[in-house]
Amino acid sequence: MSASKDAKKGNILERALKEYVRLLQQRPVLTKSVTSACVSGLSATISQLIVADPASKGRINWRNIFAYASFGFVMSGPLFHHLYAFLEKYLPAGSPSSSLRRLLFDRLIFTPPYLAIFLYWLARVEGQGQEAAIQRLKATYWTILKMNWVVWTLIQYINFNHVPLKFRTVFANLCAMVYLVVVSVLRRKAAARS
Repeated sequence: MSASKDAKKGNILERALKEYVRLLQQRPVLTKSVTSACVSGLSATISQLIVADPASKGRINWRNIFAYASFGFVMSGPLFHHLYAFLEKYLPAGSPSSSLRRLLFDRLIFTPPYLAIFLYWLARVEGQGQEAAIQRLKATYWTILKMNWVVWTLIQYINFNHVPLKFRTVFANLCAMVYLVVVSVLRRKAAARS
């Protein structure tokens, strides 16, 4: 590749990053919501390519992708924006034991209900009835919560202590891409067993 093509590529990436930062400044919640929706939808797509969705007989299940993307847009983007702002305001960096208190708040108070809502939302938007959604939640919740505590504790520690506030949601989104693929695969395997 020539130097001019590399420079153009660098300029495009640089401009895209500058535009993203500008949008974070002007419309932070909307920007984080759209980012969360895109990452969640992409994660669902990747997971279906890894483990076929039995409900769609191996074809791409667009309803599943919509379920993940809609949750990212409606819940994850706005919730994490406000969670991080809340923690920054009430447990600011530098105050005694703020790192530990932020982490404990996120892991023990925020995550358990958030995860239950996430799993329930997915089941309902995918077209399952109330009873089936609750059964699926019961079948997967504890396993996924324990996995979340193991995986996300370190990620959130890094996020709270080393990532600037305006980039925390996007950092979590990028980490969530891999995590959501794993959660999707586990949910699909649990659904196949029941």
